[in-house]
Amino acid sequence: MQKAKEQIWSIMREFDLSPADLGPAAKSNKPVKPRARVPMKYQDPVSGSQWTGRGRAPKWLEGKKKEDFLIK
Repeated sequence: MQKAKEQIWSIMREFDLSPADLGPAAKSNKPVKPRARVPMKYQDPVSGSQWTGRGRAPKWLEGKKKEDFLIK
């Protein structure tokens, strides 16, 4: 990894490039905002497991109506 970084910096010095010249893919100084947590939307009354409704549905919801498990 260190060797790769040295090669990159060597090429950048040779062609007088800065990280800004590499475009938006280069690391910027913009602060990264943390993503807001998604609230839980469904809950299994038996196990207490919860699901946000995003991504693949959990096994405990297979063959059942999601509306029956809405958190109120």
